[in-house]
Amino acid sequence: MTWFFGILAAVIALAWWLHERRMRRHWRHLREMLDALAAGREPGNFVFLDGGHFSALTHPLGKLAEEQARLRGQFDREEFNLRTILASMEEGVMVVDGQHALRLVNPSFSRIFEPKDDPLGQTVLQLLREPEIEEMISAALKTGEAQTRDISANGGRPARHLGVHAVPIRDQAGGPGVVTIFRDISRLKQLEDVRREFVANVSHELRTPLSIFHGYLENLRDDPGMARADQAEVFAILGRHSLRLNALLEDLLTLARLESRQDQLRTEAIEPGAFLSAVAGDWKNPIAKKKLTLKLDVAPGLPALFADPLRLSQVLNNLLENAVKYTEAGGQIRLRAALVGGQFELRVEDSGLGIPPSDLVHIFERFYRADKARTREQGGTGLGLSIVKHIVQTHGGTVQAESEYGKGTTIIVRLPGPAGRS
Repeated sequence: MTWFFGILAAVIALAWWLHERRMRRHWRHLREMLDALAAGREPGNFVFLDGGHFSALTHPLGKLAEEQARLRGQFDREEFNLRTILASMEEGVMVVDGQHALRLVNPSFSRIFEPKDDPLGQTVLQLLREPEIEEMISAALKTGEAQTRDISANGGRPARHLGVHAVPIRDQAGGPGVVTIFRDISRLKQLEDVRREFVANVSHELRTPLSIFHGYLENLRDDPGMARADQAEVFAILGRHSLRLNALLEDLLTLARLESRQDQLRTEAIEPGAFLSAVAGDWKNPIAKKKLTLKLDVAPGLPALFADPLRLSQVLNNLLENAVKYTEAGGQIRLRAALVGGQFELRVEDSGLGIPPSDLVHIFERFYRADKARTREQGGTGLGLSIVKHIVQTHGGTVQAESEYGKGTTIIVRLPGPAGRS
């Protein structure tokens, strides 16, 4: 019997060893599957080869992997959508937590503020150095209400105007935070300043002649028996200022049409020599009356210039008018045309008063006058060179001024040459 119990013990030991080996293998397989799921990977399979109690886990683990894959796909799609939306936004977006530390920014935020270091993890005040933005974040967190404000941000660069909107939020754990949206309104602010300045300038330009009209009409009404000579003088003054008002309104309408692109260019081939000769001929009498000389210098063999002849003549007439106006008797005006660097270059040169260096950079601005008193006295509206600039730019060209104060001025117009049409 001893041998029987020995064999039985051996069989039991073998069975126990095989069972332990199988259990270790199942536990190892289960651990590998769980590790793979925890790491976001899909396990090779969920089957326990030799069955047993572990085989009951095959279906639940498979469903768990399917659900994880579904959630991971949903998360990836939502993350992609969020990043796409944030990347395509023109506005800057910043998300901060309850300690004012940045948790998320989009590319437009980096473009607006140009942070030197990684912004994530830094506080608003550390990164932006803008107390007003810090105040808005604090107010949004404290009150739980959205904050909106227009601010001027410097950041070591030229000041920019930003429209800022801060909205309090709660994160997934229920913690406080703020989503802040920055909109660069510098261009709108600039346009608003231009509009305000334009209205002020127009009002100022209209006020003087209208005041003169009102004053002299009061004189005529209060003194019906005014002498004929005095009446003639009054009517002459009124006529002169009515012409000035009409010129101002015409220039304003022209400028408005140019800026709104209401007038389409009617381009055609222009022979430069003949065209400039015709324009110069129109100024023969005013130039002779002021005892000036006008010289025409057109380079030989110039190709056709494609432009709107009406608008181009308006450019040259404005420039010649200024040249005649600001050149003393005995002076000289030169009208040149040449092909330089593949572009048509038209120059109007005069030996007149010249423009001070401080004024030279502003002369193409609306209503800007280098010599304000003299310009008004001579009937100028302050819009001529602004009109010239718009017409030239509409043709795809550029205009610039060169001047030496007391010695004369040159206005250079560059228009696309033959190569620019190919």
